[in-house]
Amino acid sequence: MRRPVATHLHVDDMRLDPIKHAELVTGRPQSALIDLWSRSGFAAAVSEVDGPHVYAYGDLPCSTVAITLYDVRRHVLIENGHVRRDGRVKAGRFRIGVPGRDVLVDAVPDVSSGKLLILYLGDALLGEIGATRGGGPVELMDRAWDVEDPLLMLAASRIVEASAAAASGHSLLADQLAYTLALHVSDRYAVPVKGGAEPDLPFDRRMPGRVVEMVRSDPAADISLAMLAREAGLTPSGFIRAFKRSTGVTPHRFILEERIRIAQALLSGTELPIAEVALATGFSSQSHLGTTFRAIAGISPGRWRQERLRPIF
Repeated sequence: MRRPVATHLHVDDMRLDPIKHAELVTGRPQSALIDLWSRSGFAAAVSEVDGPHVYAYGDLPCSTVAITLYDVRRHVLIENGHVRRDGRVKAGRFRIGVPGRDVLVDAVPDVSSGKLLILYLGDALLGEIGATRGGGPVELMDRAWDVEDPLLMLAASRIVEASAAAASGHSLLADQLAYTLALHVSDRYAVPVKGGAEPDLPFDRRMPGRVVEMVRSDPAADISLAMLAREAGLTPSGFIRAFKRSTGVTPHRFILEERIRIAQALLSGTELPIAEVALATGFSSQSHLGTTFRAIAGISPGRWRQERLRPIF
């Protein structure tokens, strides 16, 4: 076994900055794709892997979800001095790390380089999610690379796109994805607890109409999840649950559909170039608009415009 990387970071410091902790124990820089740690107890980072490695994590500072985006030929997981797992790991598989365990990983990838996405779920976030379910903080199950979860696999790539959108000034997808991932993990992999049904969160039925007004007043404006939640008088995770229960879609999807409707009006009613339509409706580029337009309308923006302008004989 190769020599593990040592760390001298104090436990209290690790709890304050899990990404810094991971960088110290792995000896590799991690790109903070989403950093809501100080605000809500959630962070997501990607670590670049370029060969065999040994990570001595020590006592995990918080609950973590690690998703490998590459095949691992051999992965040895040692917890509290005992071998927990020794075998292959397929790309897209994940592990839920439980805090309070001394963890060491010895891995040999099947590729020359790859990415490992790590989600950090702190007490603040797990407590907030638990409150929306009418109970105490969520405690996650122990999982070690043997469960297939298509949503988490898809989210691993989507979260990179979301962080790019946030960097360009549109934070709703990044924020919502953070909470949606945490909700999914807590709903599917929470340790069962005794209790009643999930509480019926108070929700102003006029809220969807307000969101439409916000988008129409400035289609390119950044509308954050935190802002919507504050206006509704709910926590972000509570707002996502209540909004989806009321409308059938997430806040981000709802706003995307409204922006696409505005884009459709501009395409059929003006001669603006598609690239300008994209920027006017809050998309980072013509390509970004095209991908979203096809996903929602079923055809490209250019085809939409052609069909609306085609003469009828």
